[in-house]
Amino acid sequence: MSSMGEQKEQQQEQQQYKKKGASSSSSSSSSDLGSFASHIQLMQMDMIKQMLSMQIDAMQNFANTLQLLTRFNAVFKTTVQSNGRISIPEAERKALGIEEGDLVQVIIIPLEKQKREA
Repeated sequence: MSSMGEQKEQQQEQQQYKKKGASSSSSSSSSDLGSFASHIQLMQMDMIKQMLSMQIDAMQNFANTLQLLTRFNAVFKTTVQSNGRISIPEAERKALGIEEGDLVQVIIIPLEKQKREA
């Protein structure tokens, strides 16, 4: 996406190009083609710069999100105990600074069900 200023600049360039084409009808066609080609080349370069800028922004946003997710989180396996309780290993509690009574958010992904004997 281009900013309003860039769009206005491109419109002005196009208008100047049109005026130049109308006023220089007596000039040779090879110079017209050359200026047209250079104009197209500039437009292509601007478009590539804008696309690269958007890709860089997207990658930076993704990297920042990953950094936030990994900075304050831990992933570990645990077993569901009686009454549906799960316990956080001591090493994880220490690493995250979690103490008894702290509120935490848990995302549960079942890995496998325990086979029960009949």
